[in-house]
Amino acid sequence: MLRYPYNFMTLRLGIIDYLNCQPINWRMAERLPQVEFFHGVPTALNQALIDGHVAVAPISAFEYARHADELLVVGGLSIATIGAVNSVNVFSWLPDPREWDSQPIALTTHSATSVNLLRVLCEHHYEVTPTWTAMQPDLDTMLAQSAGALMIGDKALIEATVRRHIGRRGLPYFFDLGDEWLKTTGLPFTFAVWCVRRDRAEEVHEAGVIPALHAAKAEGMQHIDEIAQQYAPRLGLPPGVCAKYLRDLRYDLTESDVAGLQTFLTWALPDFRWQQVEWFDSFVQAEVTA
Repeated sequence: MLRYPYNFMTLRLGIIDYLNCQPINWRMAERLPQVEFFHGVPTALNQALIDGHVAVAPISAFEYARHADELLVVGGLSIATIGAVNSVNVFSWLPDPREWDSQPIALTTHSATSVNLLRVLCEHHYEVTPTWTAMQPDLDTMLAQSAGALMIGDKALIEATVRRHIGRRGLPYFFDLGDEWLKTTGLPFTFAVWCVRRDRAEEVHEAGVIPALHAAKAEGMQHIDEIAQQYAPRLGLPPGVCAKYLRDLRYDLTESDVAGLQTFLTWALPDFRWQQVEWFDSFVQAEVTA
């Protein structure tokens, strides 16, 4: 169980420190000096937002849908991809995912959307039923015990770029789930959206958090090369690889991104209805005019 050593009434923004979030994190502390920041992996931020420890955060698209009655979606902000992006990957000893039936597949504990994307692909695309095991994201350990391993974020990007041999078994096969989703649907895949707790919406509005996020994204996208140069040493990767990765991502939650998200949620959560989605801007405007 997570323990939060802070006053819950403090306005707090969740931050994912992966490379893929850096354009939206750009100079955020300068923009919002009155706001506290909570840093964590995606699953930690999911829980912090649901528990009320943070008022605003990027959240797994899957977990948003499970808690749509408590959360408002921020328009124009997301982490999405159309095709391969190299940071949501399955590494496998088997050359074809259709061989995964009844095979053990290790799942990272740092993601909810990616785990359920893999489940959806196995059911609707590969037509297999693996056995799943949640594990800490260490590729050597995962592949020592499993036929495949789902990795996300910075560690996945490193492994996809370096493509190293694992133990004595050699080089594992590699499947990018953004690319697999595109092959299946022809649509982008939205991994995360930014959400506001419904019960903190007025405070978030008054503090100007959402305009600050949009301003950070707009400026951050103009500084991709600088972000890549600063972040690359943390990963041990060339800045050019990091810059290309950031330019391949989609951050704007366009109509096509929403269409891909709707398709995913229809398969992953059949009881979810898109009519449940409520947008932060619409909610705030309704509250102000009420």
